[in-house]
Amino acid sequence: MRFQSFSQLSSAVFAMMVAAHHCGAEVITSASGMSLRLEAGDGSYRLTAKQPAWELGGSINQTLKAVVTNRGSDAIGDYQELAFQWQEGPTPMRGQIRLYEGRALALFAQTCRAATELPPRPFPDFRTLPAKLHVFSYGHHEFAPPRFAATEISTPWLLFDNDANAIIISPASHFIVASMVGNGQTEMASGFNPMLRNLPPEFTQQTLVAFGQGINRTWDLWGGALLDLHHAKRPTDTADTVLKYLGYWTDNGATYYYNYNTNLGYAGTLQSFVDQCRLDQIPIRYMQLDSWWYYKSTTQPDGQPGKEKKANNLPQGEWNCYGGLLEYKAATNLFPNGLDAFQKSVGLPLVTHNRWIDPASPYHQQYKISGIAAIDPRWWDHIAGYLKASGIITYEQDWLDRIYTYSPAFSSNVETGEAFLDNMARACQAQGITMQYCMPYPCYFLQGSRYENLTTIRTSGDRFNTNHWNDFLYTSRLAASLGIWPWADVYMSRETDNVLLSTLSAGPVGIGDAIGTVNKANLLHAVRADGVIVKPDAPIVPLDRSYIADAEKEPAPLTASTYTDRGGIKTEYVFAFNRRQTPADAVHFSLAELGLSGPAYVYDYFSGTGELLKDTASFTAPLDKDASAFYIVAPVGKSGIAFLGDKNKFVGTGRQRVASLQDGPGKLTVGVVLALNEESVVLHGYAAVKPKVTVISGSDDAVQYDATDHYFTVEVKPGGGTQVDKSDTDPVRQVTVVLETEK
Repeated sequence: MRFQSFSQLSSAVFAMMVAAHHCGAEVITSASGMSLRLEAGDGSYRLTAKQPAWELGGSINQTLKAVVTNRGSDAIGDYQELAFQWQEGPTPMRGQIRLYEGRALALFAQTCRAATELPPRPFPDFRTLPAKLHVFSYGHHEFAPPRFAATEISTPWLLFDNDANAIIISPASHFIVASMVGNGQTEMASGFNPMLRNLPPEFTQQTLVAFGQGINRTWDLWGGALLDLHHAKRPTDTADTVLKYLGYWTDNGATYYYNYNTNLGYAGTLQSFVDQCRLDQIPIRYMQLDSWWYYKSTTQPDGQPGKEKKANNLPQGEWNCYGGLLEYKAATNLFPNGLDAFQKSVGLPLVTHNRWIDPASPYHQQYKISGIAAIDPRWWDHIAGYLKASGIITYEQDWLDRIYTYSPAFSSNVETGEAFLDNMARACQAQGITMQYCMPYPCYFLQGSRYENLTTIRTSGDRFNTNHWNDFLYTSRLAASLGIWPWADVYMSRETDNVLLSTLSAGPVGIGDAIGTVNKANLLHAVRADGVIVKPDAPIVPLDRSYIADAEKEPAPLTASTYTDRGGIKTEYVFAFNRRQTPADAVHFSLAELGLSGPAYVYDYFSGTGELLKDTASFTAPLDKDASAFYIVAPVGKSGIAFLGDKNKFVGTGRQRVASLQDGPGKLTVGVVLALNEESVVLHGYAAVKPKVTVISGSDDAVQYDATDHYFTVEVKPGGGTQVDKSDTDPVRQVTVVLETEK
């Protein structure tokens, strides 16, 4: 083509520029290093991150119209957005892709502008992925077990490399009907349950994508953004009685699960247990009643008949069955005066269990029941009212996996599953009752994060033991990301490692011992004398190195950590164990991967020995087959002291014992908290020289110091003039301890 003049050339160039704008690419770039390229001609999109330098690509495979660039702000933060429209069969669609300025996040959304029988195709649907990434997700099974594979359900997918660079992608709305699609290697897409039908007009589905350096950092980024998006308010680790105190449980694996002393009866047996604990000064502060206390059928959730009796050695009765719920009311032959009278008699708040609704339950004639799930708000109001009147503080909804499976509408429409969970949360919240989920699928974690009164969730199979540790730690990572506190499940007080791990979870600590068999000394490593749990600031979760080793199928111990942070002084707590298929190996971790810069002191809790690490050094110790190890890692501060806290507590620097730390040149000031029935606390740590100790409003015994390994202990006691702080429900005394390193 020849141009006769400059004006003709200019006009042609302008026309090509306009055509490129309408049919070509739109590009936006965020301050977080993310960029998005959108091709209007074929609907392709390319998402690029800077750290890590990865690219994801996909396509709608339709011409896009009305493409516009927007700037705005939502609950996650400031963003840039590309918005556009397209036609999917008979359904007009609208889409948005947002990049956030402050965080390496992208939010995808697609909206069906008209009602549609079938759900739209997945969006995003990435077919261009970084090569050779490991894939991790959670399984469609009770307690959401970890899977080093891509499960095509409503779960987050984690993709990562051997340098711990990571992507996490998940549904960000309508979690009960959403589903990830693909294998994580050639396809990574966010779509819907294949049974879903009949979406209403303006139905919108969102998907969140997070990029990060560090697997655990990326989990935190993803979870924090998802919570922000939904304006979710998450509970603290002392938000309810179950989280704050030592409890007694009667669920599967406990001594009194469908079992009692026939001379005493069920209520009498539990009353005797409580009386013995009070006599022995064992500070049980609540009691859980499992499924044995209410009326049930013998029909299983799939409709098949079950056994006539759950416990063959106990009397026949609708309480001694293992089928669906008939009536949520205490069986009169167990509690002749009602549940409220029993609660007043034992003098403890109660946690009560529930399961699915039986097809033969009279509730079907009174309320709206879908499958085996109650979705009627009136039913939930009735149940919550009964709980409140009976002294119940926490409602435990069990069998969530079966409820999903045998309530078909959970999969086939948007409203049913959400109505079940929304009404449960609303009714309990109105009565001041918190909730616990049991046997959840991953979608329950996602949906449950929206309910402030969902405080705890089971992340382990029944009767906590070494066989459950692996899944407990990995699934606790999902719970922790979403601000739900993990519960290990019941164990016996003599089982030191089980008591330890549940304490490190920052969730509940609960035992199921027989009358007169409680190991008080073991429990007092986890709780104060008043029953308050001395816990870390966050749940214990696997280190990045364990994700990588397990993905590579290396025979390495699973190593996990948690921490406390007092006044900017971060103390790490590291637990490692060899799984049964793992031969004897060694524990490895570096100060850098714990977020410490060194020097730091590594203390082996059970051997009582320590080692000083300098700068960014690594720690290595042998670990026998089937063995476990527990270390406290404390930084050496300006004071020259690595403070380990209470020598007799697993989490010696938990804020329930150490209220404050102030570190300065040559001096460390510690605020130590004691229950009213505690006479002293033994503090310990590392110091280059023997520290001088001063106790304000109290006293101390002589400092014990080993000049060879620089380890010290000192027993401190409150004085007669120490003031009692009654601002909390548990009065305490606090003394100030000043440790100075002598020149």
